[in-house]
Amino acid sequence: MSKTNLLALACALVALVSLFATLHAGHPVQAHLVHSDALYLPVLFDDVLHRGGSLADWYLTPAPYFFPDFPLYLLAWLGADGVFGQTTAFALLQTLLMAAAIFFLAREALEKSRVLAAAALIILFVWLGLHVDDPFVRLYSSAHHYGAFIAAVLLAALWLRLDAGGLDGRHEHIVTVAIVALVYLTTLSDALFLVQAVAPLLAAALLHRPGGLSGTRPRHAALLLFLPAVLAMVSYRFVVAHPTRYKSRLGLSKLSANLDELGTICATLLGQRPLLAAALLLALLAGVASIAACLFRKAPAFPTRPLRLLMTFATLSCAATVAAMLLSTTVQPAPRYLIAALSLPLVAGMFALAHQFGGHFRYAGASLAIMFASLLAADAWHTRHHRDANAFYYPEQIACIDRALASTNARHGIAQYWDAKRVQALSRHPLILAQYHGELAPMPWITSERYFGTGYDFAIIAEQELPQYRLSRAQLTTINGEPVQTVICGDRSVLLFAPGRLRTSPAAPAY
Repeated sequence: MSKTNLLALACALVALVSLFATLHAGHPVQAHLVHSDALYLPVLFDDVLHRGGSLADWYLTPAPYFFPDFPLYLLAWLGADGVFGQTTAFALLQTLLMAAAIFFLAREALEKSRVLAAAALIILFVWLGLHVDDPFVRLYSSAHHYGAFIAAVLLAALWLRLDAGGLDGRHEHIVTVAIVALVYLTTLSDALFLVQAVAPLLAAALLHRPGGLSGTRPRHAALLLFLPAVLAMVSYRFVVAHPTRYKSRLGLSKLSANLDELGTICATLLGQRPLLAAALLLALLAGVASIAACLFRKAPAFPTRPLRLLMTFATLSCAATVAAMLLSTTVQPAPRYLIAALSLPLVAGMFALAHQFGGHFRYAGASLAIMFASLLAADAWHTRHHRDANAFYYPEQIACIDRALASTNARHGIAQYWDAKRVQALSRHPLILAQYHGELAPMPWITSERYFGTGYDFAIIAEQELPQYRLSRAQLTTINGEPVQTVICGDRSVLLFAPGRLRTSPAAPAY
């Protein structure tokens, strides 16, 4: 192995070690890992594997994230203690999986500079995740669509391996089965994968097949990609006990509002980062040039077929994702939906630079790797020496709630959505918190139906929360009378009632 590759791998190792040290020290990015949405898998795994719950009891997220999030979080749950230990372990495991996928893709897309280009990309993504917020920070978060991006990278690598030919019958069969399984599992887990990976890759494969659009073997590509995706969409209702997936509806009725929202997201993300914006723009322009060359039978924009396929796929993925967000009448645009749309062009662009610059790329790639690895190491040192990790891992407000419950047998309570899973996960008591709307209606959203009951022990009131979330103190006291005790914990109030005597309605029917 060359000295340049060894240097690149050393920088990647420094980046991963720095990431672990940074997260373990309580970097502010950890806040993205412990809010109610992000605590979906931590609370679910604790409930199913520790408290005797069942997956069938759960109202999963619209994207249930069975793959790759479930197996990754299972490894984190088995290998680490506590919510912060498990979320940190998951962040590292997902980063390692992302690194493996990028190395695999580099091997299939590039003839030279594979290790250097892949290592530079990995270091760059680690840095972006710590410093650029949404959507790059989702690299460290479970159940926020990042697994679908990793699966898209793996799918592209497998497709390039199959497209290159030269495989014997056995290995071709293995790659084919891997593609079908990956498409099925990921589409079942996250319907966005159909838009950001399956459809764009199918279109890229058809555009670049021998003979152009009039060429042969379109059925081969459609069977491998489209058929397992359709089967996954159909089988969703048979796999998930409580379907919550959004109904996909496209139209023009919300185009203007969606365009404004998407513009705000892009302005927030790229407005203060001209280098990132320029890199994305150049990569997308190169992809457009590759598509145009194919459509108009011009000289190819890139001399190698794998790079042409990859650039086309990345560009079409970005275009399809943005189009779906603009035309959706049921789902509002959000940064997390743009993970693949922004990341795939960076991957393809880095590989294109590595190919175009040839031997000279070792200077630019090595400089990039060294610079960002050094920044990550410095960030880890600063975080470890300037933050109180203990205060972050056990916030005073959670400690206050625990103290309020310590002298009682109160363990089953109610809270608004943004408190329920967070308090339950971070408390040092074995609490169960049922989610309720402000008007005291049950909120069966990313929670277990067995958490709801006819009577509770306490209620947590978020005094500063929006009315639709803040539990109504007046309504609670009208139904139950005054609480036995009220404890103030910052902007949260804990209302303690006699065990099992807190009702959410006069009749309080079983949920």
